[in-house]
Amino acid sequence: MIHNTAIIEPGARIGNNVKIGPFAYIHKNVIIGDNAEIGSYSELGIPTGLAKDSDLLIGSNSIIRSHSVLYQGSRIGSYFRTGHYVTVRENSQIGEHVQLGSRTDVQGDCIIGRYTKCHADVHIGKLSNVGNYVWLFPEVLLTNDPTPPSEELLGVTINDFTVVASKVLLMPGVTIGRDCLVGAASLIKENVPDSKVVTGNPAKVICDVNILRHHSNPKQKAYPWRRRFHRGYSESDIQSWIEEFS
Repeated sequence: MIHNTAIIEPGARIGNNVKIGPFAYIHKNVIIGDNAEIGSYSELGIPTGLAKDSDLLIGSNSIIRSHSVLYQGSRIGSYFRTGHYVTVRENSQIGEHVQLGSRTDVQGDCIIGRYTKCHADVHIGKLSNVGNYVWLFPEVLLTNDPTPPSEELLGVTINDFTVVASKVLLMPGVTIGRDCLVGAASLIKENVPDSKVVTGNPAKVICDVNILRHHSNPKQKAYPWRRRFHRGYSESDIQSWIEEFS
């Protein structure tokens, strides 16, 4: 169902059973998969000279909520979910089942892996590389300019299964390892090895993640989190995690 106030330019390719809300604007270079929902006042496929490809591809079964803005040149997998007022700029590669909370800003030339979840007000700076199954909680900021303003950009890398708590600031070029936990309000200035807990300003490694216990059940190890939290993930993923920690 396409609302009669929506604007769809000739050349846009809209899949089956797609819903497009009031006053949405779909540019000619947009490809939308089946069963997607586009919220009111959203604009998809904004032209920019920075795009390496003219098309914007949005996978099937995606939900893009109102007032969101997506530029041309990005590839977004199926089951994509946004909150409201989300921005995704050009040349971004986003995997399946990714969630971007309201007002999240993904700058150009970013990579976000499958099943990664961002809460509200996350800023993912240009050239960031965020892995699979990563959690970014509210107001996490990935920076990229070591001497602002400059033309030298160093993207942040966050590896698979890492959790970054609220209000964390990651400085340009840092790498966070796999299965890490970054404490709230931390300033990350140096690389973090795999499976570590870091916190503070500046952040320091304080222990291995597998030392931490669940706050309501001290008998249960809290991390890596996939040993205890499975909601919203595929049956094959859950089974592999159960086998991994059995």
